[in-house]
Amino acid sequence: MKQIRRYWVPFLVLLWCLFHITLVKTSELNPWKMGGYGMYSDYHTEDYFVWLVFKKNKRLLANHTELFQNDPNFKNLVYQCRTFPSDSNLKELADDFKKKSGKKVNIEVWRLDFISDSLKLKRVLVNDY
Repeated sequence: MKQIRRYWVPFLVLLWCLFHITLVKTSELNPWKMGGYGMYSDYHTEDYFVWLVFKKNKRLLANHTELFQNDPNFKNLVYQCRTFPSDSNLKELADDFKKKSGKKVNIEVWRLDFISDSLKLKRVLVNDY
């Protein structure tokens, strides 16, 4: 019985690690934002911007479109892409925009970051579709 009690904590830790790895591989979970790793992550959705890129490289912020103002489903999709810019979320937003406006569009999510040496602001591409 003492042998079993000695190994139950390491067994639970190993089980949690396997669960975490499985979620990272199967559900596009960011490995740094779960299971105690969150203290090393950053999450500031106000620093993320969803851009619609049309032909000839014309760009428009998604929250400056009429669809964003008038369609709550489109608005939720934009917020979902800001929160979690996975390929599947960006594809869903692009498909919804094409269905409602008839225009093909590419989606880019950018975030603001600072260069630590000079404290200058820069944009970083998070994901695109």
